[in-house]
Amino acid sequence: MVKREQDESQSNSKSGVAAVDRAFTILGAFTHEQPVQSLAEIAQNTGLYKSTILRLLGSLEGFGYIRQMTDGNYQLGPKLAVLSSIFQDAFDLRDYVEPVLKEVVNQTQEGVSFLIRDGDTQLCLFRQDGRQAVRDYHIRVGTRLTFDSGASARIFRKLGDTANLPRPLPRYFAISRGEVNGEMAAISAPIFGARNELVGALQISSPIARFGDDRVELLKTVGTEASVALSIALGMDPDNFSTDGHELQG
Repeated sequence: MVKREQDESQSNSKSGVAAVDRAFTILGAFTHEQPVQSLAEIAQNTGLYKSTILRLLGSLEGFGYIRQMTDGNYQLGPKLAVLSSIFQDAFDLRDYVEPVLKEVVNQTQEGVSFLIRDGDTQLCLFRQDGRQAVRDYHIRVGTRLTFDSGASARIFRKLGDTANLPRPLPRYFAISRGEVNGEMAAISAPIFGARNELVGALQISSPIARFGDDRVELLKTVGTEASVALSIALGMDPDNFSTDGHELQG
């Protein structure tokens, strides 16, 4: 424990102000699983000295980022709710999704879509076309799909109730061949958000003729890595993901 704080101090002195880094470490220790913590729990979760934590808690509480409760425990303060509201005002999902879709196209040359649940249908919210001469033209921005068949439909059907999913989450994916369009195939992976909720599905699609085993393996790797990266960018805790893949079927 002592060595950890010393190491952090040496590292942080090179990249920023150590006290600021430690203050953010304390704020980051609060989670949905542990929204209220004692001083001992904060120390255990951060690896910092209790004396260091107490000094920083005083400053954080003064600015409204931490609140000490009547029983002596701590929780996040109201100032963070204000910052969250400001963030939501400026938040544009497009800014997060489109760079990821473009990178998927760069790596695969295939078209990729971002779909969300909208009532009793899937809605294509964002789309980047592939660069192949023969490509998937049947899905565009605004296209609606049912939940009856297809890779992305399987994502929504199987992963909608995230409360019952294992932790850490495997890298889920689903594969379809000719289910929605007889000439097309697709690989889809889930996108999760800050509260572990299913936000949407990322889907790479191509003609079945290009869907050989080696190609499928590449698309699966690129798709699941992109889905994890986007989920983390949207607030999902990286520790919530395992390295194991899991294909959704049925």
